[in-house]
Amino acid sequence: MKDKHLYQKRKGGKYLGYTEDGFYYNSGEGLWCWEQTSKEFIHKAKTIQELREIKKQNLIGYGNYEHAKDTALPEGLVSTQEFAKLTKIEKMSKEYVSRLLKRATAPHKEYDERGMDRKKRGIHFVNCLKKAGIEYDQILHKSKYFKRKVWVFKKINDDKIKKFKKYWYTKNNSQ
Repeated sequence: MKDKHLYQKRKGGKYLGYTEDGFYYNSGEGLWCWEQTSKEFIHKAKTIQELREIKKQNLIGYGNYEHAKDTALPEGLVSTQEFAKLTKIEKMSKEYVSRLLKRATAPHKEYDERGMDRKKRGIHFVNCLKKAGIEYDQILHKSKYFKRKVWVFKKINDDKIKKFKKYWYTKNNSQ
């Protein structure tokens, strides 16, 4: 158990170390302390639990403000995450879809012999999209906080998803 006296206090002037949470006991004041290095400040409390609450409230990134959801894509465009959900293919995630598209569109000179299988999988992915009639593109997406390039899919419907899956499995099962 984490709380069961893993805490190492100073006893008789002898220093025994920090707790797992980075707290130490100041025997002169009789208080538990936590040095917040990002603010160069030492927080003090009578109990470890009080100090944990202080640490939780003062950690970078913690706040009572609302995080806006990422701005939606323009009408008719589907994100890589949504595409992965629509296909319901095992191991198909938004990261994997993005990697496949990047591999297919990267110049041949970026891949040596060891990486050619990855490039071929990316090319196979793009060919399946084309056969199914699904268009893809990379756009500059502006959210509230930043701009970034994202892969998007156009003109998607259930029929095209079924065709894509058929082409994807046909090639993958024959390997």
